[in-house]
Amino acid sequence: MEEDNVNVNARWKMPPEGVIKINVHSFFSDQQLPNGNQSGIGVVCRNSRGDILRILGGSLCIENRRNNEYNAFMEGLKVAFVRGYSNIILEIDHLDAYWDWIHSAIIGAPTQHARIVQQLNQRKADKNFHSVTRLVAPDDNVLAAYVAQHGAENWKHMVHIRRPFGRIMEIWNSDMGLGEIGPQFEVLLEEEINIGIAQGEVEDPQVDQGGDDTGSSGESNDPGHEEPEDLDLMDANLVMQE
Repeated sequence: MEEDNVNVNARWKMPPEGVIKINVHSFFSDQQLPNGNQSGIGVVCRNSRGDILRILGGSLCIENRRNNEYNAFMEGLKVAFVRGYSNIILEIDHLDAYWDWIHSAIIGAPTQHARIVQQLNQRKADKNFHSVTRLVAPDDNVLAAYVAQHGAENWKHMVHIRRPFGRIMEIWNSDMGLGEIGPQFEVLLEEEINIGIAQGEVEDPQVDQGGDDTGSSGESNDPGHEEPEDLDLMDANLVMQE
């Protein structure tokens, strides 16, 4: 059977089997946000199926753009070490920071960044750890970028997000080629539908609402999205000790 010749311009690409891909991004604002933050970090770990294994977002309250970028790299490598991911692809989208880090063994690192660069190189040199670092376009790193900005706007610590929700789920669906997400596409438990009918929030499809010869019940109300209640608001060190 002849295969379809389809040109798919996917943004995020799945890693090979047995490899964990970790996308990281650092958000930085020249002006303080309303909560006082200027920086944020996003880390997203996915396997060869594209399943989300780990999402971290938040702020380390760093007021220096380059150090924040380096710490985003470090948070990605730290997750890999703590979770036992020994074969990873680290994807980043900060050109200057990537260039300086990769060439630091030859040209050295500026004094103000020397310690974090040394630690990054130490992690990469681990013989039990195989990692490939790739520079990607911002369009290939949208989910980590959103998590970084969301974290900067909401938290003073690094936070483990246990469940994808809202915009995070939308971007993941788009990355995976799973279409749009919204109230009409949301899968609910039967119990939730029954509760909604009882409270008048959802129209009963078995009841003729009138006004239409076809007996259509009309559109259901948008239940909206709520952030999950099981976010762990803890600092990065506590997260890593799980």
